[in-house]
Amino acid sequence: MSAIYNDVLTRLKEQRCELSLSQNEMARFVHMTQSNYSKVELALRRLSFGELKYLCESPIDIYYIFTGIRSDNRHKDFLYDLSYWDLISYISIIYEIVDFYVKNETIRNWGKISKRMNYVPLIRESQKFKNIFLALRNFMNLQQKKMAEKLGIDIKKFRDLEKGRNLPDSELIWRLYDSCYVSPAIVLEDKKCLASEIATILDMIEIEYQEKIIEIFAIIYRIK
Repeated sequence: MSAIYNDVLTRLKEQRCELSLSQNEMARFVHMTQSNYSKVELALRRLSFGELKYLCESPIDIYYIFTGIRSDNRHKDFLYDLSYWDLISYISIIYEIVDFYVKNETIRNWGKISKRMNYVPLIRESQKFKNIFLALRNFMNLQQKKMAEKLGIDIKKFRDLEKGRNLPDSELIWRLYDSCYVSPAIVLEDKKCLASEIATILDMIEIEYQEKIIEIFAIIYRIK
């Protein structure tokens, strides 16, 4: 495993300690033995897709673990009240606003935000193809071999992922983020993770624009 992926495991342990959770308690969250969970933190075992879905239900900040980015919590309470598909709509709105200002060179320092959100149009593609890997490859206009190389896996594994015969583990979900900026929230379809991501994006935006975006959210939420 790469040293950078090990940073994910370092943050996992850090979160566990911050929350005063034992390895045994973490093992119960992900439905495995304490011995197997210990191997996860030692980089001797990856978390499966199913185990990650269980971890999403724990107090652990999944978005922070995979990305190293954490929100200051100003907007989390509001965002956590929303459904996953509400949050999909909201991140799409933020993307369109940021894209508009970047393309029109109105706010130059939003380029970094835009880069982090490049995957957002992929959400529509993944709904069409019903598979994030197939959608990503079509979105990037790459052949299977090139896509597999980009993710650091063999072509057989990539084909299995495209056909839904295999699901990504914790290292591959990190690779999707690290190499293609695909959010772990979208791969895992997790509401709490997506709320954390939106909160971190809002943190990067100037206060006056944050307030305008939140106002748009509030209007939509009231209409619903």
